[in-house]
Parts: sequence; C-alpha cells; structure tokens
Amino acid sequence: MKAAAAKDGIGLAIVSAFRSFDYQRALIQRKLDNGRAIAEVLKINAAPGYSEHHTGRALDITAPDCQPLEQGFETTRAFAWLTQHAGSHGFRLSYPRDNPHGISYEPWHWAYIG
Repeated sequence: MKAAAAKDGIGLAIVSAFRSFDYQRALIQRKLDNGRAIAEVLKINAAPGYSEHHTGRALDITAPDCQPLEQGFETTRAFAWLTQHAGSHGFRLSYPRDNPHGISYEPWHWAYIG
C-alpha cells in the first residue's frame, strides 16, 4: 500500500504497528500516572488484550506534513488517498467518527482485514 501511495505522490509513514500486551498496559499506566482518568484513557487506548495492535494487523499512519496521532491527519492528502484506496489493499479505518466501540475518532488508525 505504501508503494502504491508513493506512485501517486503520497508519502505514508508508520507511527505504530504491533504492540505487545505489556506495552499496551504500560502505555495506559503512563497516562494514569499522569493523572488521566481511566474512562478518558479507554476512549483513546483499548485495554490490554483488546487492542487491534495486538493482532499485528493495525497500523497508525501519518504523513510528512502532519503531526503523528492527531486528528488533523484527516486534512492531509495521505488521508484522502487512504480513504479512496486503502480498501483495495485490504485496509479499513477502524475508528471513524461516532464508532460503536466508543473509541475517539482516529483517522490515522487502519487495520488490515484482508
């Protein structure tokens, strides 16, 4: 998919891919240690054992002209390209606006579904 995007003049960069159970736990613990409430954290990060990143199928993607893991990614040419072409490469946007999982909108989070 990255090569196909590059042929269209679009740069895609991976921010995060596979995460172990322990990494996910530590990620959440850091946020709790910084004073964030668990309900708030779980709107951003799935609980250990429930993250698509555990499967190795999830990618957090950014573009050269965007800060990683920011909703502003939706305004980039990379996001427009993904919206149009990711499905033909087996990927889907996991957490669109108002998704049934209760996870915040993440235009950068794409999962391989085959």
